[in-house]
Amino acid sequence: MKKLLLAALVLSLGSTAWADVLWNQALDPNAAAYVDQEFSDYPTYSSYQVHDIVVPATGWTIQKITTWYIDGATPGNWTTVTQGRLNVFPKTGSLPAAGNDPAAGTAYPITIVNPAGGVAEISMSGLNIVLPAGQYWIGFTPMTTFATHGQKFLGQTTSIQGNQSAIRNPGGAFGFGTAWAATSVIGATLDSAIKIEGLPVPEPSSLLLLGALALLRRR
Repeated sequence: MKKLLLAALVLSLGSTAWADVLWNQALDPNAAAYVDQEFSDYPTYSSYQVHDIVVPATGWTIQKITTWYIDGATPGNWTTVTQGRLNVFPKTGSLPAAGNDPAAGTAYPITIVNPAGGVAEISMSGLNIVLPAGQYWIGFTPMTTFATHGQKFLGQTTSIQGNQSAIRNPGGAFGFGTAWAATSVIGATLDSAIKIEGLPVPEPSSLLLLGALALLRRR
């Protein structure tokens, strides 16, 4: 059997735009990339990364999340990868709480630019997730099979905001335990690259202005 790996190297970068950029930790082309993939055929290797974010006082409506995945030693064509598992947890410490089970996250459709090789830009859009002010852990993990899709690795950045990303391998097959850990358990101290797009919730004064404009239109 081909061996599943924990990390790979980044080669190049792609990006897209959607609504307002609410949070952006850009891919570092010189950083390593770490496992973040659900394997239906080897479930004990399924591993999930989440990133910490801070939502301002006005709150957010998240419409789209984008990440970048890098081919590993056993790359596969991801044309048939169509879903990812989304996790959003309140942040109460430097790691997600023990009860935050990433395997129980909600499955959503994903789209992939360049699925056949190199850097794959993976997006989850049409979400309309409303988050009030606060701190959260957020991330989505592609749902794959190792036999068909091989491995790609979630790209990282050296621009760490807050705590570094966290990872959990509930089945324990990678050997770093089954609990949440900082991604430095794999290698260098890095943070996962992620872009979040959507709309900030308008402030009360903005809501009043929007209401006034609506009245004027009706007149």
